[in-house]
Amino acid sequence: MALMVSGKVIKIKNKKAIVDVEGNLIEARLDFFKDIHPGDYVTVYYGIVLEKINKYEAEQNKERCSYIHSSNFELTFKVLNLKKR
Repeated sequence: MALMVSGKVIKIKNKKAIVDVEGNLIEARLDFFKDIHPGDYVTVYYGIVLEKINKYEAEQNKERCSYIHSSNFELTFKVLNLKKR
């Protein structure tokens, strides 16, 4: 995971949270928290829960992250100045 996302904790398993981020389940380590429970909302960055937030903050984060709402993501690369061998 290379970006910060917010979601709802579904389950705690082996010191990790299973977090629902718009229907996608991700696993996040709970290195900095002991008081996270199913039903809590959290922010996850690089697979680690960074903060516990409320439902309103989670919804605001989702609205700001328009890339989450896109089902198509395409990267295009151009290579310039290639010399033929």
